[in-house]
Formats: sequence, C-alpha cells, structure tokens
Amino acid sequence: MAKAPKTLQQRMSIVALTWPIFVETLLQSLLGISDIFMLSHYSDNAVAAVGLTTQLMFFMMVMSMMVSTGASILISQNNGAGQSQQAVDIGVASVALSLGLALIMGASMFFGAKGIIGLFALEHDVAGFGYDYLVICGSLSIGLVMNIAFAAILRSYGFTRSAMLVTSSTGLMNVIGNYIALYSPFGLPVYGVTGVAISTVTSQIIGACIMLMVIRHKQIPLPLQRLKLLPRSTYWSVMRIGLLNAGEMLSYNVAQMTIIYFISQMGTLSLTAYTYGLNISRFIYCFAVALGQATQIQTGYYVGKQWFDEITTRVQRYCLVGFMVSLGIVLVFYWQRFIIVGWLSENEEVIQLTALLLTGSIALETGRVFNLVIISALKGAGDVAFPVRVGLFSMWGIGVLLAWFFGLHLGYGVLAAWLAVAADEWIRGLIMVYRWRSCRWQRFTRIPPATAV
Repeated sequence: MAKAPKTLQQRMSIVALTWPIFVETLLQSLLGISDIFMLSHYSDNAVAAVGLTTQLMFFMMVMSMMVSTGASILISQNNGAGQSQQAVDIGVASVALSLGLALIMGASMFFGAKGIIGLFALEHDVAGFGYDYLVICGSLSIGLVMNIAFAAILRSYGFTRSAMLVTSSTGLMNVIGNYIALYSPFGLPVYGVTGVAISTVTSQIIGACIMLMVIRHKQIPLPLQRLKLLPRSTYWSVMRIGLLNAGEMLSYNVAQMTIIYFISQMGTLSLTAYTYGLNISRFIYCFAVALGQATQIQTGYYVGKQWFDEITTRVQRYCLVGFMVSLGIVLVFYWQRFIIVGWLSENEEVIQLTALLLTGSIALETGRVFNLVIISALKGAGDVAFPVRVGLFSMWGIGVLLAWFFGLHLGYGVLAAWLAVAADEWIRGLIMVYRWRSCRWQRFTRIPPATAV
C-alpha cells in the first residue's frame, strides 16, 4: 500500500527539513572540494585563482538570495497562516525578479570581469585563470540564479528532499564535466580552467530546468501568467525583506573579499592555503548551515501560526545541538588535519600552513554556529534589519580591522586573519543569542495572525 503524502505541517518538522538540506550541503561541499582537488593536480595557481573567483561568484549568489530569501520567508509565513494564494503570488514574483537579476548580473560580468580581476594585483598566471573562470561563470549565471530561486520555492513548501536530489544530481554532472576538462579521457585535449567553468554553467542550467519540472510535478502552483496581475506591493514585499537580508550577506561577502585581498598581499602560498582552508571548512559547518536553513523555514511557518512560545524554545534547543555537533566535527578534522590537507596538496609549506588554519577552526566554527542558526531564525520571523546593523559593525569593525592589523600590518600572516574572522563570529553570534532570547523579534511578523489551524 502506498504511503499517503505528507501534509504541509508534517513536512515542517525540523528533522524532515534538516536532513535533506544537510545531505545536499554535504554533497555540495564534496563536489566543491572535488573541483579544488582536480585543479590541484592541474596547477596550484589555478587553485588560487578559482578560490578568489569563487568568492566573487558567491557575491552573485548573495544577490540571487536577496530575492529567494525574501520569497522563502513570506511563503513560509503565508502557508503557516493559511493564506495559500498570497504564497503562490510571492513565488511568481520571485521568479520574475530572479530572471531580471540574472540578466543584469550576466551583462555586468561579461563586460566587467577583466577590470574586477585587475583589482587584486595577482600574478600573471593567476590573473589569467581567474579571468577565464569569472567571465564564463559570471556571464552565464542565469542557471545559478534560477536554481536558487526554484530551490527556495521547493523548500518553502517543505520539499527539501526533492531540492536535495536535483542539486546533488547536477553537482555530479559538474564533476563529470570537470573530469573531462582536466584529465583528457578518450584522448580529448585538456581544457583547463575554461573547461571547468563551462562544466559549471552547463550543470547549473540543466539543474534549473529540472527544478522547474519538479515544481510542476509536486503541483506547487506557479502560474507565470499572473505576472502582469500582481500589484507592485507583492514585488516590494519580497524585495523589502530580501534587500535587508542581502545587506547582511553582502556585507559578509565584501568583508571576506577584503580579507582575501589582504591575504593576496601575503603571497600565493598564503592565498592557496586560505583557499584550501575555506573549502575544508565547508564540511565542518555544513550541518550548522542545514540546521539554520531548516530553522528559518520552520520559524516562518510557526510565526505564521502565531506559535511564538513554541518556536522560541525550539530555536534555542537547535542552537545547542548545532554547537555540540559542530564542536565534534571540527575536533575530528583537527585530529586528522595533516592527512586531510595531504589529499589536496603535495607542497609541504601549503600543508603546514593549511593545517595551522584548521587548528584555528576550533575557535571559528564553534562561534559560526550561533550566527547560522539564530540569524536564520530571526530572518524567518521577519526580524532582518537587526542582523544587518550588528553585522556591519562586527564584520568590519572586528573581522576586517583585526585581519588587517594583526595579519598584514603586524605581519602575523594568514592565521591572524583566520582568527580575526573567528572573533567576529563569536561576538556577533552572542549578540544574536541575546536578541532571540529577548523576544523582540516577535514585533516583526510580516503578515496578519493565522486564519487556519
């Protein structure tokens, strides 16, 4: 006998939401590190270049998530309140906004990639690799943007497992494409960084098409013919939350790019080690990322139902679980740090320096979990402006300032920059915990009280 489909409320349980996002995040991290692993056998300069341009591509992801996060919060809250038509309209508006954003960003990167790479004063070979990767992935970013938009809609309706399967499948396509580009199977030429970039954008575009097919299959209403019928207030409601959310994420990304600029002045060795460290860190914090995303969806749903006391307690419990799991994971990575880094590089200096960064990750990752979970909960509740204000102060006044002062000015190097980021995460995270426990976020609900049980 076939199982009855889960109801929306059943799909909103924290376990049902978290585990597919965790698997998806873990696989994305594996696929991301596979890119670096493959490139490391091609050229350490290519690793440094792609590490830098990945941060620039993350900037584009932040802009995409400006729309998708606003839509996700409002869809979850409206579903919780039983306002299904409003949820549908938000989804339609997010697709239109994402498409427009993709076209603007693609044109900007096509014409501006060379100038952007030139800002970092890289070595000639590194700059060449960086330009090749950025101009292709940036110009054809429509697949990335629409992937993010469609995945957000699926997750907002509780279909995190479906989003995970699509993302994982297209990620596997990317790895196969990278293998073809770098290892010349069947006597094909080596296409290098250009081939890796083409593989990336191809898999992203295919993934977006499959995501849309899954949305149709799950019977999630997405009537694009309603575009002209939607009032401006619908688009603005998405952008209002999205702009605030993007402010916090954009500040973080630009701050990280500034720190990478400092590190690039320390030499290619430091930049390469930092790139390896960032990619390894993705494995360490992927559970906290998944838990945070699930918490945001559930918080929006519970807020829509006005279940404030219940979600207040739950989020604090999730944060404690996230802290303990993250601590356990980072200690395992610290224990095996030389073996892990040895899989990625044969350069002894790179191995020693990257292993040192993983030691610093004990401080970094245990602080990061507070932000990943609590800030996500605040966003789900509609309290988006507060994390932005605190983030602007902490990321720049603590993270960037200390990275420059200790890492570059005093010459303590890349480890000092790594620990400066850890200081930012801890201070900002503790402020967010205080904000959540104060319950002031309850004033920022974006929709009227629930009309359905």
